[in-house]
Amino acid sequence: MPSPRVLFYSSSIGLGHVTRDIAIAQAIRGLSPGAQIDWLASSPAREHLIAAGETIHPEAARLSDATTEAEARVRPGRFNITLWAVAVRKRWAEDGRVALSVMNGGGYDAMVGDEAYDVAIALTGGSARLDRPCFILYDFLGLDSMSVNPVEWIGVEAINKAWARDPHGHYQAVVLGEIEDLPLTPFGRHGPPRREWAESNAAVVGHVLPFDPAALQDRALLRAELGHGPEPLVVVSAGGTAAGEKLVARCLDSFPLARREVPDLRMLIVSGPRLSAPDGDLQEGVEIRGYVPRLYEHFAACDLAIVQGGGTTTLELTALGRPFLFFPLRHHCEQLRYVAPRQKRLGAGTQLDLKRTSPAVLSRHIASEIGREVAYPPLELDGARRIAELLMEAAGGPAVG
Repeated sequence: MPSPRVLFYSSSIGLGHVTRDIAIAQAIRGLSPGAQIDWLASSPAREHLIAAGETIHPEAARLSDATTEAEARVRPGRFNITLWAVAVRKRWAEDGRVALSVMNGGGYDAMVGDEAYDVAIALTGGSARLDRPCFILYDFLGLDSMSVNPVEWIGVEAINKAWARDPHGHYQAVVLGEIEDLPLTPFGRHGPPRREWAESNAAVVGHVLPFDPAALQDRALLRAELGHGPEPLVVVSAGGTAAGEKLVARCLDSFPLARREVPDLRMLIVSGPRLSAPDGDLQEGVEIRGYVPRLYEHFAACDLAIVQGGGTTTLELTALGRPFLFFPLRHHCEQLRYVAPRQKRLGAGTQLDLKRTSPAVLSRHIASEIGREVAYPPLELDGARRIAELLMEAAGGPAVG
């Protein structure tokens, strides 16, 4: 059999997952160098894939702009991802139809969908089918109500009911992470416990990173290569969406206070591709960049990182063994119910609430945490290879190595 043709649907918001998706694609090519991979993705992930030299399927232009739709619901330091999911269910259905149509008509041997809830629900709901292997990747399972809004409660029950359907025969569920980080709570009021569901219905494969942490341990060499001097360095990452505007402002306000405690302090703020740089002149010692490729290299080189509560950045900083402060978005069930408990279990990072963290409080955290020696437990980081092996076995393509 020739090398497989794979359709990769990278359907998440912002840039949080596309870097790991590229790592999975590279692992597939590592097992089958001739593998052809076409991509479906919306902005800004689509632009990132193009810059990486990946092939975008023309039908990607028909996908909804999930990031813009999410940003319309963002409030300072707050994003209720559950209400967003309830609101965009119809768009999910449209995007799912696009992905399944491309898959069925494109002669592909397998499909990978990162957080492709639309595809999973369509397949298990009986409205569509595939005659080729399909892998749906999750780093959390189920939604949680984060307010007293009755629309949210009703929508959560409906989505969780669909999510918890038996995927066997429809697609292979793949959970990224470790089984201990899945909650024991059920899918909604009457669904199965989420960890139990994963043990019975999913392959739990560990984490996926776009880099090898062992190759980034020489911090002095990294700092020289990246242009950082010997001064204490804080790297601030506000994420790939406009949700990080308040975090950037708070870090700028805290900087002069922190510099009184940490002489020669420097701060690199990475605002992301969809967040405008603040107006006005920057303070001495502050640099702002809109986009930084291989941001993890700057994380590895820094003395302290300040990030939102996203699963990707907190995982990268944990793997790199750096001290960091993280601010989960209020009402964001994934960041609050999955990421924050994971970080607590690992003893990695200091969780803060942006609403309760004044510039003075933040400056004190910077002064106490910067350069602190940390020792986090090892992570399971073989997820990309394990996904590639699952795909190659199911697709029947040749594998090497």
